[in-house]
Amino acid sequence: MQALFVSVPLYQERYIVRARAATRAPFPLRTPRNGCFAAGHCHHCQHPLPLVVQRLPVARRHHALHLRMGPKQSQIAVITGASSGVGLYAARALVNKGNWHIVMACRDIDRAERAADSVNLPKDAYTVLHCDLADFASVLKFVRELSSVARVDHLDALICNAAIWHPRDKKPRFTVDGIEETMQVCHLSHLLLCRELLPKLKISRGRIVFLTTQTHSPNSLPGKIPPQARLGDLSGLAAGLGPQTTGMVDSGPFEPTKAYKDAKAANVLTMKALSDRYGRDGVTSVAIFPGCVADSNLFREKRGWFRHVFFPILQKYITRQYVPNDEAGRRVAEVATQGQFSDSGSYYQWRGKYTEGREKTKPQVIEPTYEIDKADQLYELSLDLIDQALRRRGLKSTILAPV
Repeated sequence: MQALFVSVPLYQERYIVRARAATRAPFPLRTPRNGCFAAGHCHHCQHPLPLVVQRLPVARRHHALHLRMGPKQSQIAVITGASSGVGLYAARALVNKGNWHIVMACRDIDRAERAADSVNLPKDAYTVLHCDLADFASVLKFVRELSSVARVDHLDALICNAAIWHPRDKKPRFTVDGIEETMQVCHLSHLLLCRELLPKLKISRGRIVFLTTQTHSPNSLPGKIPPQARLGDLSGLAAGLGPQTTGMVDSGPFEPTKAYKDAKAANVLTMKALSDRYGRDGVTSVAIFPGCVADSNLFREKRGWFRHVFFPILQKYITRQYVPNDEAGRRVAEVATQGQFSDSGSYYQWRGKYTEGREKTKPQVIEPTYEIDKADQLYELSLDLIDQALRRRGLKSTILAPV
């Protein structure tokens, strides 16, 4: 009898694939030249397996497969910036729900592996793939590897979490794509990911989740603190946000904190534009402010007195928006999965003081209104800027036609 080989996608490794023969004779024990695991026993625990599983090329080292019996496929979530903070704890919260496999899109694979170990993520519950949001080429490579390496054919959730903030900068930083770094990392690269992954999201009728902050809108109390977000006439974005500009969306003088707030405002407007375009295809787009994690790595460039004294006190006792990483991650996971958060085009945040107990808080829908009339213009200008940058570098989209 000939051996049967079964190619198993990476996210399905923990489910058994039965291979029944007409007779009770065991499969021949042999290892093909392509490095497949031979039928017989799991190399990890010596459990007998009546199958041969072809090992797939993967970006990180895995032990030999021990496939577990299960009738369902995993749901797949991609999380950017999942090696620390809210992204890491959102990954843990999703895994704890069961039946979720997390693709951690991170710049530093080793750091992401250590982070996953630190929160006890099971090895078969996540995959780390390299993705540098300051480089469009890296984003496109990540999308290709999601199919070719991780063998992901559908996507249930894309969580756009990664962000940077350089509060001490006096002049803008520009990426290899020639674009102001804060806007590219926080906004443009996430938009590129959304566009490239829409075909997979459509298959699953998946959900796009943008993490934002209250400071994106001067209509909120934190948003009134100068410098305020203001997109203006979008002339800086239209001009390319390159070295020939100030690096600001509104062409105003460079201010790093405003650049970050503008990028968060762009996230909310992009969410709305995606909802208007692809909600009819079953792709839900939402935004969430999960609360303020005062000790987040986002504030690592602020001085110690701000990070460890002033800001935590402000968030705990004045704005009352303080939450720890695990609670913020839990909220993100809820918005990414639960039916009560499936109203596409919505922006969610939690009311109540978490320091008095989780039961004192509850989610609330906030209708995004600040500069919402600029959503379509911002969306189109952003895509134009991305495509111009791709052409300059000779890069091509991973999708054959616009979606």
